[in-house]
Amino acid sequence: MVGMLHRKIIRPLLQEIYQDDPWKMLVCCILLNLTKRQQVDEVRHKLFTKYPTEYDMIEANEDELADILQPLGLYKKRAKTLIKMSWQWVNGFSDVMELHGVGQYAKDSWEIFQMNNTDIKPTDKVLLEYMWQEGVLNE
Repeated sequence: MVGMLHRKIIRPLLQEIYQDDPWKMLVCCILLNLTKRQQVDEVRHKLFTKYPTEYDMIEANEDELADILQPLGLYKKRAKTLIKMSWQWVNGFSDVMELHGVGQYAKDSWEIFQMNNTDIKPTDKVLLEYMWQEGVLNE
């Protein structure tokens, strides 16, 4: 990690905020795909007020969900992804990567914040900076 530029990241991370609610944490990871934290912050309160649990998300009206997600872009795709991931969540999974919409960022977040596994090398700069700030990653 020599030469890594340390940058200011918004703390707490969404993964820290929702560490005690793994489903919401994964929802945030999915929402962060191809968008900025500030944009997710603008919609997450409304999203989790209307759909506070995975069971509520499964029952979501796709158009209403897409309306909430509209400021993030890709809102129709995101709505479908969140409903499908939530259905899979409720029905069980053995590896978080089995869940629809979960990519490497969400997998690394799961390892760090749900499995307490800091013996990974995330590719995401924010996760790397978080690990450095927490003292679990040396330059």
